[in-house]
Order: sequence, then structure tokens, then C-alpha cells
Amino acid sequence: MNTKENKNNRILIVDDNPRNVEVVASLLSAGNYDFEFAGTGEEGLQWLDRKSFDLILMDVMMPGMNGYETCRIIKKREDYSEVPVIFLTAKTDTESLSKAFEAGGVDYVSKPFRPEELMARVATHLELKQRREELKQLNAQLEDKVKERTLKLEESNKKLTIALKDLQELDQVKTDFLHMVSHELRTPLNGIMGGISLIKDSEISEEVNEYFQILEESGKRLEAFSIQALNITQLQTKGSSALKRENFSLSDFLNSFKKEYAQDNKLPAGQIKIKSNTSGEIFADKEYVKEIFKILLDNSFRYAGKDKPVEIEINDADDTVKCIITDHGKGFPDKMLKPSMLNYTPGVEHQDKRTGLNLHFCTLTMHLHNGNLELSNVQNNGARVILTFPKKKI
Repeated sequence: MNTKENKNNRILIVDDNPRNVEVVASLLSAGNYDFEFAGTGEEGLQWLDRKSFDLILMDVMMPGMNGYETCRIIKKREDYSEVPVIFLTAKTDTESLSKAFEAGGVDYVSKPFRPEELMARVATHLELKQRREELKQLNAQLEDKVKERTLKLEESNKKLTIALKDLQELDQVKTDFLHMVSHELRTPLNGIMGGISLIKDSEISEEVNEYFQILEESGKRLEAFSIQALNITQLQTKGSSALKRENFSLSDFLNSFKKEYAQDNKLPAGQIKIKSNTSGEIFADKEYVKEIFKILLDNSFRYAGKDKPVEIEINDADDTVKCIITDHGKGFPDKMLKPSMLNYTPGVEHQDKRTGLNLHFCTLTMHLHNGNLELSNVQNNGARVILTFPKKKI
């Protein structure tokens, strides 16, 4: 330790032998240490009330209170619990040394001591004490930093909680608004569509009838748009909790759906071909699955033509059921095969100038089912959609 720095270290010598005190004091003075001395344990305790010390050199055998007892009293003081005590003793037997360490001493120097050894022990324990204090101070700073960060995190979490609550309320407002819009649109639309139907049944010219067909098609598209926008909002807001899933056979479901769909759309017999070597037991929401197949078949027949068949193939995988829908039209445009087109993007022009909500609805619904939807083209013309469903829940 640098002797220029030692002046900052104050040492207390507690020894009833004036000769020992004189020798130790001479060594400490040469080492540029500041020091005081006491002839008894009681005097040493009195010094502790007047000044603060960084290290104590304690004789063991003293009149009245011995070194062991004095050390025990010192160590009970909170302000001196970390101050090192080095015993100066001629008693180096195991029992005596055990008493010294049990009393709270950190080291000992046997009498008669060698000056080099004494000064080395003093320097070492002062260095250790300084490092402990620095570590303690560093820990305190780290604790303050942790507390500061914790407070900031708590504040951030509080803000996030408030923001999440606001967002949830906003989502609910949006859902309520779309419910209202859907209702307000569908009510007059029902009247318009009903009126168009009645007029078309009347005797009108072919030209006027064409106008009413245009109105009817526009009304149907507007109604479908409002319903789909509401469905997507509910799925985005409620997530998978919006689904009412159950175990059922996809093969049986599609065979039943095919008859209903062909009848509603006036398709020739055999235009929907189903190939399945498995019952395809899946865990899904029947109503949402029905809507997905309706949308995909509508697209197939719209772009491939009702005169060309659509093929549906069902295959079992390890833990999924794959359903492949293939038509024989021109296939998907290249831009539709980009992954980004599976998500609704405002401003993106989809095929036939449509909004792309239907495809977005199908993709979103499959993801909420823990499934997947893939688009591709068949080599010899035709579009292909692969739906991957999770197998039934056991």
C-alpha cells in the first residue's frame, strides 16, 4: 500500500506493555499510518467513542478485560462489525487461536513479532477492508439502479396496461360500430333486394331487367362485404375464443356440403369431385369451415367457369389433415402467390377489383384453428389451395 495514502487509515493499538506499544507505534509511524493507543481493553473501548478506526491491533493478555472479551464487545457494535481486529499474542496454541477467531479476530501475529510480518498483515487487512467497502458501495449503487429500473418498468407496465385497456375498449367500440353498420346496411338492403325481386317477376322489358340484375348483383356484393368485415373484426378481436370447435369428419362434412352448395348454385352433377381415403377427423368450427369452402369454391367457379369441375382431395398427415382444392382455370396471378397477399392490405388491387377480404378471412380463420392456407398453381393450368387442419382432439 502506498505510504502517501496510509495517512487516511487510522489504527488503534490496545496493549498494556509500553515496550510493545512503542515498537508498533514506531513501525506504523514509519509506514505513515495515523494511530492511537490504549493500555487496557476499557480504554480501547473509550477511544472507539471518540474517533473512528480502520483497524485494531489487540493484545490478548491484559489486566482487567482481556483481548478476547474486548474484541467481542467491539464486534457487537454496528459501526465496528466490519473493522478488522488483529491479535498480538504469545499464545499460539490451537485453543488460544480458536478463542481469538471465535471472538471476532481476522488474524494474529505471534510475539515476539517480526516487523515485516506485522506490517504485511496490517496492509493486507486494510486493503481487504477497503475492497469490502467498495464492493458494498457498488452493491448499494446497483440496488439503487435496480430499484430505479424497477420503478421505470412498473411505470411502463402501468402505461401499457392502460394502453391495452384503451385498445380493448377501442376494439369493442369498433366491433359495436361494425355491428351497427352491418345492421343498418342489411335492413335497407333487404328492402331493396326484396323490391328488386318483386319487380323482376313483373312484366318488364329485357333492357330494364338487365338494369335490375346489375342492381341485384351490387346489392349482394355490398351485403357480403358488410358481413365479411364484421366476421373479420370479431375474429381479430376475440381470437380463437370466437371459434366453437368440435371433432368431426371432414370427409362426411364435405359430402354433405357439396350437395347443398351444388343445389344453391345450380351446378351440374359431378362438378365437385371429392376424393378421400380417410374420414379426416379434424377439430374445428363447422360454421367457419363451411364459410371457407364456400368462398374458395365461389372463387374456383367464378374464375375457372362452372363448366369445369373442381376437385377436392383429403389426405391424412402425422398430426394434421390436408385438404387440396384444385380447379382447371387460368390459375392465380403471380402477385396473388406472394405471402403478403394472404393478408388484407388497404390499397392493394386484387383480382376482379375485389377487396381481398374473403381471402384474408380464410387465412385468418385457418391460423386461429392452428392450421394453414397455401396458394399455388397447377403446371397444366389451374389454381390449387391447400388447407391444413389440426387432427381431432382426443
